[in-house]
Amino acid sequence: MPKRSSPKSSSSPKQKKSSVVEKTVPVMQKAAEATKAKAKLSAEKPSSQGIIQGNTSRDHIYRIFVIFSEVQNERYPTPKKLAALCDVKDRTILRDIDQINGLLSNFETTHEKVGRVDTNAIEFDHQKGGYRLRHKLNHFPIIRVEDPDLLTLHFLRQCLEPYKDTGIGKSMIESFNRTFGILTGTTDWKQWERIVHFRFEGKPEVAKEDVKLFDLLHKAIRENLQVSLDYKPAKDPKSTRIIEPHFLFMRNGSWYLYASKAGKPEKRTLKFARISNAKLTGEKFTHVRMDPKDCFEYSFGVVPSQSKALKNPVVLEFTKESAQRVSETLWHPEQKVKDLPGGGVRLELPFDEPTYLELKPWILSWGASARIIGPRELKDKVAEDVRAMAAGI
Repeated sequence: MPKRSSPKSSSSPKQKKSSVVEKTVPVMQKAAEATKAKAKLSAEKPSSQGIIQGNTSRDHIYRIFVIFSEVQNERYPTPKKLAALCDVKDRTILRDIDQINGLLSNFETTHEKVGRVDTNAIEFDHQKGGYRLRHKLNHFPIIRVEDPDLLTLHFLRQCLEPYKDTGIGKSMIESFNRTFGILTGTTDWKQWERIVHFRFEGKPEVAKEDVKLFDLLHKAIRENLQVSLDYKPAKDPKSTRIIEPHFLFMRNGSWYLYASKAGKPEKRTLKFARISNAKLTGEKFTHVRMDPKDCFEYSFGVVPSQSKALKNPVVLEFTKESAQRVSETLWHPEQKVKDLPGGGVRLELPFDEPTYLELKPWILSWGASARIIGPRELKDKVAEDVRAMAAGI
């Protein structure tokens, strides 16, 4: 007769596993309860003052404003709710709140001063079961901005003002306002506009669809892609040229593209306002990176020049009526200014022949108060224009 197995020996592997699970579950439950209790204790405990450090997440500012918005609108959020909204862990939210309190500890609002206090601006409300603001705040600044900072920002903002009617300018102003609003909580410039005014001469030329063109060319430069476009004026109005773009730049409100003709070493400056039907060809080209500062090192305007006039620099003499205006202005970092008998000045500029196209109108704008000493080619070109002007009067 076969021996009967004892209860212990007759237990199946499944029964053994079930027994182990039954013993493990209470342990896991206790651990989870302990973790929740610790999180609750951390949430109820006022966080210490701190400063932002060690957080390089691109979503950090987004979380800061989500937290502040929830608290400011009296939704009394819990760490768990905020963590769900920001898709992070509870401990990240606790750290963010600690950083917010550190920022607000130095902030003075227009209505009341929060200042350095022992309590935090954001605290846990036990009755409501969530966070609340101890002090009433209408907006949340990331940084404290002093008067010298505001003067700098006001200048930068006013630099953009002449371009507000252009697509790119409008986009830049919106971006500036949004960024400054995030940093300071306000975009009110009135107090500075009444005290300090920056005046910029002339208005920029408006190019159709300049934002679309800028985005297309920026992509082409970044990814080394050839571009097909039409450019006016052109000898053949129906011709389409293929170019290899190098960099974009702005001067006096107008945008320009510095590019090469596909497969050719010759480089040209193309004005946005004259470009139409721009398209990416999909063809790659070998892009030799160049520094725009180097390209314009010896340029007077938009025509690039890297050549210094060693033998024949531009030399001009000005009468005493214009001497002060000339001498107090930096026309080029390597310019030379020398006082002349009678109160006049001599100005020497290291510009080479390619820039004469833009130097001529500038020299003519000085009228009889300017005299060209050299080079001879420049003197002849300006004299020719003066004779043509005189003939038309």
